[in-house]
Amino acid sequence: MSNYPNLREFYERVPILIGENDRAALLRKAEEDEALESSTHWLIAMEGSEKQRDVYHWKVLIYPSQTKSVHCYKSPYYTSKHFASIYDAIDYSNELSQKAQEDLLSTLEKEQHALQREA
Repeated sequence: MSNYPNLREFYERVPILIGENDRAALLRKAEEDEALESSTHWLIAMEGSEKQRDVYHWKVLIYPSQTKSVHCYKSPYYTSKHFASIYDAIDYSNELSQKAQEDLLSTLEKEQHALQREA
C-alpha cells in the first residue's frame, strides 16, 4: 500500500503563502520533520477513494510545500474526515483556503483536539 496520494483522483488548488502564525505552528512541527522548515506555501487538495464501484469518499488534505513542489506527501499537515459528497469536500476545501489566507490554519489542531475530547 502506498503512502502517496491517489493521483488519479487528486485535485489540488493554487498554493497559498504561509502566514506568520501558521509558520510558527509549522516550525514547532518541524522539530520532528526537518523537511518542513523550507516550506513556504500550503497546498490544499482533495483526494478521492473508490469505496464501491462508482462510489467515492473524499478527504481534504493540507500539505506544506514550496511554490511548485510538495515534499511532504507522506505526512500532510492536516487530513479531514471523509466526505461522501465531492461538493461537501469542495466547500470544506474553500473554508480551509480562507483560513489559510487569514493565517488561521494553526487553529485546526486545537479544534481537532477539542472534538476528540468531546467524542
